[in-house]
Amino acid sequence: MAVTNAFIVGIMSALLPGPDLILLIKNSLQSGRSQGVATSLGVATALIIHIAYTILGFAILIEMFPSLLNTIKVLGALYLVWLGWKTIRGQSKVVNEPTEGKPAKNHSIKNSFSEGFMCNLLNPNSALFFLSVFSQLIHTSTPIYMSWLYGFIVILIVFLFYAIFAFFISNMKFRRFYFVYKQWFDNTLGLILIGFALSIGLSVFNSG
Repeated sequence: MAVTNAFIVGIMSALLPGPDLILLIKNSLQSGRSQGVATSLGVATALIIHIAYTILGFAILIEMFPSLLNTIKVLGALYLVWLGWKTIRGQSKVVNEPTEGKPAKNHSIKNSFSEGFMCNLLNPNSALFFLSVFSQLIHTSTPIYMSWLYGFIVILIVFLFYAIFAFFISNMKFRRFYFVYKQWFDNTLGLILIGFALSIGLSVFNSG
C-alpha cells in the first residue's frame, strides 16, 4: 500500500505546475533534446536532497527556526528572477536555427543540469511538498531502506515524466516553430519565471 502511495506522490510531484516545468520547456526548445533530458536529471537529482532532509526530520528544524524557510524562499525567488531575466535577455544572442541531427549549441548540457538542479533545490514549493506530502509515507517505525525506496520511486517517476516531456517538446517541428517566434516565447517564459519569483516573494512578505 505504501509503495502505491509512493507512486501517487511521484505522479503528483511530476504534474505539479511550477518553474521546473517552465525551465524544462525553455531548455528543450532553445537547445534541444539532450539539454532537456539534462534539465530533467538535474531536477531529479535535487529531489534526492529534498527526500533526504524529509527522512532526517528537517520539518522539526522548520518549526524551531521559521526564518529558515523564508531564507530558502528568498534564495529561490532571487534565482528564478535571474533565470527569467537571462531567458528574456537571451533573445539578443545569435543562435543558429537547429537542423535535423545538428541541434543548436547555445547551451551546454552541464548548464542545463545545473539550472534544473538549482531551480528545484531552491524551489520552496518543492520543499513544502515533500515536508507535507512525502513525509506522510514515512513514520518512526519505517525502516530507513523502505523510506529511501519510496523516495527512489518518486525520483524515478519525476525523472521519467520530465525526460519523456523533453523528448516530446524538443521535436524539430516544435523547435522550428519556437525559433520563428523566439522573442515572444522567450519573453513569455521569462516573465512566467519572474512571476513565480514574485509569488514566492509575496508569500515571504505576508508571512512577515
